[in-house]
This record gives sequence, C-alpha cells and structure tokens, in this order.
Amino acid sequence: MIAIAEPIDADALRVRHEFLRVPDLHASADDVAVVLDVSSHHAADVLDSLTRDGFLARAVDGRYVRRQERRLQ
Repeated sequence: MIAIAEPIDADALRVRHEFLRVPDLHASADDVAVVLDVSSHHAADVLDSLTRDGFLARAVDGRYVRRQERRLQ
C-alpha cells in the first residue's frame, strides 16, 4: 500500500539543513529570507512550520533556534 504524504517544501529542507549544520544558529525570518531569496512572510511561514514540527523553538529575542533534545543519562 502506498501512503500519500504532503509535498516536501524545498525551502523547509534547506532551513532544516542549515540548523543541523550549525547547531547553535540563531536566525530571524529576515535572515532566512535573505539566504533563501524569498519574502520575509514566506520565510516566517517556513520557520513557523519547523517550530510546529518541534524542530525549532523561538527564543526570547524572537529569533529561531534549534530545539534542544533532552538527553537521557
């Protein structure tokens, strides 16, 4: 059986890759918009989507950071 999934957003994959490549990255929607060469609104949508997925979190200063996973010791 083949399951139908949502299309993969290439911009979201690029942003996720940058946050994986640079774990301590702090970026605003405007920063991401410049890197992706898209509107700030689209960049904010991508970042909000990654936040809803639990990959990013929003810092007190409004920038987005990679959500830290709790490590079991």
